[in-house]
Amino acid sequence: MEKTLDQLEIVTNPSAEQWIDMVQWMAKAEWPLTLEDLTAWKRSFGERFWLFIAIEKETKESVACVMGLSEMTAVDNEENKEYVYIVGLYFVREDWRKHDVGTTLFNKFMEVAGDSNKALLSVLDMSGKYAAKYGFDKMLNYKHDMATIPIEHIVIPKGDPEYIIKDLKHVDEKKLAAYDSSVNRLNRADYLLNFITTINCYTKVALNESGDVVGYCCIRSVLMNYLSISPLYADNEAVARTLLAEVLPMVHHMKIYRHLKAMYPAANEQARSLFDALGGGQTKFENMGQCVFTKKILPIVEGKVFSICETLKGYV
Repeated sequence: MEKTLDQLEIVTNPSAEQWIDMVQWMAKAEWPLTLEDLTAWKRSFGERFWLFIAIEKETKESVACVMGLSEMTAVDNEENKEYVYIVGLYFVREDWRKHDVGTTLFNKFMEVAGDSNKALLSVLDMSGKYAAKYGFDKMLNYKHDMATIPIEHIVIPKGDPEYIIKDLKHVDEKKLAAYDSSVNRLNRADYLLNFITTINCYTKVALNESGDVVGYCCIRSVLMNYLSISPLYADNEAVARTLLAEVLPMVHHMKIYRHLKAMYPAANEQARSLFDALGGGQTKFENMGQCVFTKKILPIVEGKVFSICETLKGYV
């Protein structure tokens, strides 16, 4: 029987069962997700979070989804605050592709976002379509690259004694949030702490001798048995290397995982150098994404982004 949209029900803020069904499909595509992510997003963004899932009426199976949220940019005062609407988690099960279900869900979020500035991290072969059809025509002048390192080839680096590495619980949360904001130019303290404290996350923070935060790293164990660096922000390669030297040994039974992944702005050449060394020359690099906006490009400090926070819902 030919598939039609009439066979589907679109739900907003789905049940736990519908989310688990959907996330299992996305995990098969190697998307870096955990079952706990939905709770972290909802706790962080509240009414500024939307998740649309298409459900087959007959089987009750989840077949497609689109997620959206609005993040506040970092500003000096309340009068200047603005929000960017970020769309992500755009997934359609293979048997439902070319039946307009993805477009239907995407349009729902576009209606929510209205005339606001919108952003997404597009796969390369789709960026032209997003520009022509939806107005995502403001593009960064660089791509986002993916580094994939087989676990058996990871070379634990040596840290730099110039930096002090601390557990998250021993660091002032406000200082960490301020550092995060200085790199990504977003005001997302609640999200940051909710995300990097979910289960199976390994996190360390780097300080200089004055006690200032100069970087932090979170490595997550995600579905499909691999590790995702989410994120790694650091003032320079030495800080990033020192963080990895401390975080990687924290991972329980690391040899059971297949590989370690990180996505970073290609403009950060230090990131490529870092991951090449981390993989002992066996790291695979791929051009993976193009960050696009509808109204204006929001700046970030690319040289401090060694791995972005979430490839599925953001650009930094």
